[in-house]
Amino acid sequence: MDEATASALPVATPVTARAAPAEACIFDMDGLLVDSEPIWQAAHIEVLGELGVDVGPLVGSGLTTGMRVVEVVALWRAHQPWTGPSDEEVTDRLVETVATMIRRRASLLPGAVEALDWCKSHGLAVALATGSTMPVVDAVLERFDLASRFAAVCSAQHDLLGKPHPAIFLRAAELLGVLPVRCAVLEDSINGIIAAKAARMRVVAVPPAELARDPRYAIADACIASLEEIGSPAVARVLGTAGSARDDR
Repeated sequence: MDEATASALPVATPVTARAAPAEACIFDMDGLLVDSEPIWQAAHIEVLGELGVDVGPLVGSGLTTGMRVVEVVALWRAHQPWTGPSDEEVTDRLVETVATMIRRRASLLPGAVEALDWCKSHGLAVALATGSTMPVVDAVLERFDLASRFAAVCSAQHDLLGKPHPAIFLRAAELLGVLPVRCAVLEDSINGIIAAKAARMRVVAVPPAELARDPRYAIADACIASLEEIGSPAVARVLGTAGSARDDR
């Protein structure tokens, strides 16, 4: 990371040096591993636009990033009610549109596969915890052949509440058999970071470039510019591996 990028990132709150080493890494999906945020935005514009909803004011704001699609649809209806299709029908259409777009044109973000493999090679259990529904998750896992890299895959569609509620991260930790305090979460969204902190997990934030100066990311334990920095000293400190055999830098 160059000096200009480094200076743009918020100064994160460091974890205590006495924290026990992490045993697991839990990854978000949209906007962290796969460049799907533009796809979600395009789907919202297409599907909700047909209902006369102007999504322009919130597209790209980060407000709904990490939320479950059913919650986003309910939010749009509350602000700009429409007649005709039910929330469930609109949700299904959005999910179908996004899954189709992902299979056709989605791409992984820099360092995604390398970060997953780095965690596994350093003895960390790896899980996926995303607000996306399983049809979207399956589209990503199939397109990029990622399923075998995760010991657990969690979709917030199976939880009563999505991020910023911590349910999905607590469920991922339970599936991995790891205490929440021994889990590290990698997230690009503020909602996801809040959820991870509420679950008592340590957090490495990977803000999108347009939000790199957002001071809210300072609640994370470390901020990095991309997953290509997974082996950096900043991440090692969060994982509790600095100076250990796990730290390969």
